[in-house]
Amino acid sequence: MELRKISEEQKRLLDRPLPSEAISPHPTKNYLSTIKAIYVTERLNDVFGVGSWRVRSEQVARDNKMVVVKVTFEIPEYGIYYECYGGNDNSDLGDAHKGATTDALTKIGSWLGIGADVFKGKSRNMSAKCAAAAPDPLASARPDTPRTKHRITTDMLDDPIKCDCLLNWGYDLWTASGYAADFDIAARLLKSYDADTDVLKRYAALFNSYKMARHGK
Repeated sequence: MELRKISEEQKRLLDRPLPSEAISPHPTKNYLSTIKAIYVTERLNDVFGVGSWRVRSEQVARDNKMVVVKVTFEIPEYGIYYECYGGNDNSDLGDAHKGATTDALTKIGSWLGIGADVFKGKSRNMSAKCAAAAPDPLASARPDTPRTKHRITTDMLDDPIKCDCLLNWGYDLWTASGYAADFDIAARLLKSYDADTDVLKRYAALFNSYKMARHGK
């Protein structure tokens, strides 16, 4: 069987920054951030498909404080194969195995590009970048106050960080609406931003894919 090659679109999806809720402070090292493994799993499923990748884990070391496992990861259809070690010091043996496995899976994900910005230390700047991309909530609460709307362009949608911030902003609005079935993201975008029709259509399509990936609907 001829091996498939990762497409440019798949590379773009792998490299797209994870949503802010996927990243949390390290429990013991406050100068580091950690990635929630479920978001790595979701990204792998989104890019390669459910059931297309395999993970095997075996314990290689254990003492009173730490469990170390060797994780083998492969995507046969693409000829991708990695081995990685993970560790966890949870007092519950089952949780320690699970934590060590997800630790290794997160590292492997970074080798494919998933959450690479976190490992590069760029995630700490994400809040500021998202704040620049999102509308001012106080301004929207002052309808009588004249203000200039920021313009959304194709270049912004092509920028992984700006696009992810805009998608996350839209998702938060949809969540606040109670996941309304008639939620119109294009109309909501125009309340806070200015954009051409083609940009609106593209953003709406990206948002629908983003919404389905995160919410499953």
